[in-house]
Amino acid sequence: NMETLPEFAEPVPNVTAIVGRTVKLPCVVNNLGQYRVAWLRVESKTILTIHKSVITQNYRVHLSPSDRNWLLVIDGVTEADRGGYMCQVNTVPMRSQVGYLDVLVPPDIVGSESSSDVLVREGSNVTLVCRAKGYPAPRITWRREDGQSIAVGNWQQHAAASDNVSFEGDELSVTKVSRLHMGPYLCIASNGVPSPVSRRILLQVHFPPMIWIPNQLIGAPLGGEVVMDCNTEAFPMSINYWTLEGGDLIAESSKYSLNRTENVYKVHMRLRIRRIVPEDFGAYRCFAKNSLGSTEGSIRLYEIHVPPPTKVKEPSTARIQSVEEGKLEVSGDAITKHQSFPLRPPISGPPKIQATDSSSSCVAAFYLFVIVEIIVALVT
Repeated sequence: NMETLPEFAEPVPNVTAIVGRTVKLPCVVNNLGQYRVAWLRVESKTILTIHKSVITQNYRVHLSPSDRNWLLVIDGVTEADRGGYMCQVNTVPMRSQVGYLDVLVPPDIVGSESSSDVLVREGSNVTLVCRAKGYPAPRITWRREDGQSIAVGNWQQHAAASDNVSFEGDELSVTKVSRLHMGPYLCIASNGVPSPVSRRILLQVHFPPMIWIPNQLIGAPLGGEVVMDCNTEAFPMSINYWTLEGGDLIAESSKYSLNRTENVYKVHMRLRIRRIVPEDFGAYRCFAKNSLGSTEGSIRLYEIHVPPPTKVKEPSTARIQSVEEGKLEVSGDAITKHQSFPLRPPISGPPKIQATDSSSSCVAAFYLFVIVEIIVALVT
């Protein structure tokens, strides 16, 4: 009878694993009989196992055989394990199959080859460097930590759009760096293998102080209160203070209130002056100084003359008491006492009116213009 030779039931698969994981390479053989199975490294021709014995000195390699499956197990795989693995049966001629192990390595930033915090003078050129290793080769992406666009100023690499908040490359270069470029940057290395890593690089831009004042001329009345504002920019952060016209330093007191708000390289100074007296009028100066220079700004306080309030006369409550033949009786708050005014007839002479009960009313109606003139005279 002809001998039945061993044959592979299935191919040895190609396996991809992340560094540090455990890998299992199956080799399924039918009809093995008295033949033996061995595992070898393709590149180095190193024998790993023969039958049920582990030959290699690599303690991470072991065998898990069953009836048909000769399972090669590698614990904690490293990049050195990457390559071909041959499952071989010692027939004549030998029969074999090869599977390939690919080992992925998460990204890692090489600190010795990457930038730390960078300090430059405004107007100079600067390059931020970020090197990373891993398999596949990592991709480097730059972002500003505050999320602002990095496509500002004179970036050497032109971003695709003005609002682009990131771009790729190992190096981020800028010419004529300005204070707008100042802040923390993140270089992010990723290659599809969990997890991406990042490095924070702080870009500091040094420049001498500058000052701008929103209102250099301010008016206020005696006894009033006034607020003066002074804005400065400087880095390193400046020393800021106020002085009086004579040069005396202004300190916090019941008379003066000092407030300072900082934001990276910007400082907003506010001086509040209470209970203004004549000696307070004049020039006030705000100063900003750092290691690169100093500057000052001036605000002049002048007096506003407030006119005295005008007395408003209340409306009169003058009223007609009675109209009798030949005179008008009037009283009210514009009248010091009850007064009588004679009613003079017009030039054409008095009207001829019969003496009836309504004669007084007729006279009052006829001389209405006289009454109105009298009342107007009284209330004014």
